[in-house]
Amino acid sequence: MTSDELLGTVLGIAIVVVVIGGILAAMFYRPKTPKKLRSRSTFTHGIDDTSVDGDGSGD
Repeated sequence: MTSDELLGTVLGIAIVVVVIGGILAAMFYRPKTPKKLRSRSTFTHGIDDTSVDGDGSGD
């Protein structure tokens, strides 16, 4: 086995290992979702509870 064959074999094995590692990392990696600061429903909750003169809500 010459040095060129040995180098080719080592590089081939290294490429296969990197590809398999990348596939496994992509399968098991879960991106961290950013925490919501405030949901829309809790932000608007209570705005319509206050009656305003002339809004037609039966003051």
